[in-house]
Amino acid sequence: MSRLNLRPARLSRIASSLLLTLGGLLALSACSDGDNEEAASAQQTPPPMEVVAAKAQSVAAWHTYTTRLESPQRVQLRPRVSGEVEEVLFTEGSQVTAGTPLVRLDKRPFEAEVKRLEAEVARGQALLTNARSESGRAASLVKRNLISREEADSRSSNAAGLSAQLKAAQAQLARARLDLDYALIRAPIDGRLSDARITRGNIVEAGQSILTTLVETRQLDAYVDISELTWNRDFADVAAGDHLPVELQLAGQDDFPFRGELDFIDNSVDIDTGTLRVGATFNADSPALRPGAFARLRIASPEIHEAVLIPERAIGTDLDREFVLVVGEDNTLTYRGITTGPRFGPLRAVIGGLAAGDRVLASGPAKAGPGMPITPKLVEMQDDGELKALAERISRLKMSETNKISQSNDQDAAPLAEADRQAAGGRT
Repeated sequence: MSRLNLRPARLSRIASSLLLTLGGLLALSACSDGDNEEAASAQQTPPPMEVVAAKAQSVAAWHTYTTRLESPQRVQLRPRVSGEVEEVLFTEGSQVTAGTPLVRLDKRPFEAEVKRLEAEVARGQALLTNARSESGRAASLVKRNLISREEADSRSSNAAGLSAQLKAAQAQLARARLDLDYALIRAPIDGRLSDARITRGNIVEAGQSILTTLVETRQLDAYVDISELTWNRDFADVAAGDHLPVELQLAGQDDFPFRGELDFIDNSVDIDTGTLRVGATFNADSPALRPGAFARLRIASPEIHEAVLIPERAIGTDLDREFVLVVGEDNTLTYRGITTGPRFGPLRAVIGGLAAGDRVLASGPAKAGPGMPITPKLVEMQDDGELKALAERISRLKMSETNKISQSNDQDAAPLAEADRQAAGGRT
């Protein structure tokens, strides 16, 4: 009786356990399905990536060379007379103007020589005056046959000899006065002085002893050698008077802050190296510009052409070809071969394969490839001010070309104006 009563209760407990287990399995299954759907959804969303729009820009090729700055004038200051240094008048390293007294020699020997020769000249003038008087008197006496012709000629020759001696004494006096003036040594040019090589009390020799050196620093030159091939390809029509802009960078600088212009082109190509020497001039407004300083010189090709600019890091290399990943209308990356031009800081000019406004993957192909869908995030190109500097360079190039055309027109008009002037003069 009791066994029949226990069996239904036991069955009820078993059934309850089965229901709880089944419910748990169903719940776990539902959670698993939700996670899989979220993962699938995440996989279907393309990854966000930065893209930039190619920017149209006028560009010109720039060629960079290493050089050293040179002063157009450099003087080793030497005395023109020998003597004892009485006083050094300059401060080492100072800027001076032409004519500034620098070193004074003991002038007493020169003053004594000047006085001696002044006395010699005075004596010669007195003797010559007397001789000319005697010669004149002799000319009168010979006419009256009171003295012989030989005596008259002798007196005349004596006067001529004394005249020559006087001129020689006067020349010696002029030289002595120059030597006295040379005892005060002055700066021959405007420039900056070096250190003093002599001190007070030293004896210096004319033309031998170096007192100091003096270099012009208001203007500096830089010379480079350009290969004949590069010159004929990019600069064939350039003349020294075209004011072609150049830029200069000193050691340790990141940009090219100094502006100058091409002002010298050699008259022949070096047959040993196949190069042509050219020179540029710079106004030394900055104290950083000094003769002898190592520098890099950048010369602009006068040919201006249109290109588009993109970040250098956006460009990939496929064997011997350069390419970029372009974002299509469906936001899928596509392979695009390009032809590159000169580099401008972090930017590169592209002269073939891209158009202005094309969206390019900013980071290049390192983390993506053709056919990959992305979520584009348009960002501005980081140019480090290069676009502004580039626009300024192009403006200078265009101004240089305008000046060149203006000068050519003036030269062509000059003969016509002269012909008109002559014709007008003929009519009058």
